[in-house]
Amino acid sequence: MGRSTRAQADLNRERIVDVATGLFRQHGVGAVSIADIMKAAGMTQGGFYKHFPSKEALAAEACTTAFVRAVEAWKEKARQSVDGGRTALRDLVTYYFADKPPERTCPMVAFSQEAAGRASDDPLLVNYSEGVKRLFEAFAEVARAGGPPAMTREQIMLLFTSMIGANLLARAIGKEAWTEDMMAVVLGAIDPVALKG
Repeated sequence: MGRSTRAQADLNRERIVDVATGLFRQHGVGAVSIADIMKAAGMTQGGFYKHFPSKEALAAEACTTAFVRAVEAWKEKARQSVDGGRTALRDLVTYYFADKPPERTCPMVAFSQEAAGRASDDPLLVNYSEGVKRLFEAFAEVARAGGPPAMTREQIMLLFTSMIGANLLARAIGKEAWTEDMMAVVLGAIDPVALKG
């Protein structure tokens, strides 16, 4: 295979992963077929198996990609906050709660049902678990650098899980007064003034 052909194959593979990541985050792995992915990528369905042995293999890679992008987005949001003289942790949680296109659904939420109940060595579950750990560590780094002073790891964990839970409920049932209140309580754990606002 020539260099340009190999480069094109790499670009095609990257395109498939990119498209699948968005579709899986939007609709779930089970609701998206190989045909859906290849059509959205602008390629023929037959070309799929030149790049991946199965949809499951693609799903595992797409899961990793979604988490890598989320970590990058969180770190960039924190950097922008610090550069702007704002509280990085508060900005990060506010960003997390903000409405986003369905294809940018939090990977912890988007892939949770797919990961649940799989064998401990299943690639998607392994990638999901590693992704959650990376996101938590990114969150903890922001919390230690730009959150309330002397936050313990346990407090950071509680804030992280509360943030995810409030987001999950708001996505599932919509933003109602009480889900908005939950989000305000999470923000209030960072800045108690937020609860009064």
